Amino acid sequence: MKETLKSIELLGPCLEGSLKKNTMAKYVKKDGSVSKYPTASILQYRTAPKKRSSRRIPAAHIEEVQRLLENGKAYRKLAQRYEALSAQLALSFLKKT
Repeated sequence: MKETLKSIELLGPCLEGSLKKNTMAKYVKKDGSVSKYPTASILQYRTAPKKRSSRRIPAAHIEEVQRLLENGKAYRKLAQRYEALSAQLALSFLKKT
């Protein structure tokens, strides 16, 4: 359990969510033709249970956000591992008494 907690501490800042890249927006010109133009990537994240928010991310910050998202996935795996270990520990104390 201590190794799991240490790994969580070493992760640093993290985000849980998803990054939608290569988004295109459409608009109709006066002559009726449709044009597309690229827009900034969109980060979608959870703000509360069953509530999501989104934020546009400039191209210069995409790599940093991707690193934070990877840390978020690693955090989630480590947190699940910690929950399983603590449940096993609690059950082992119940068996002894």
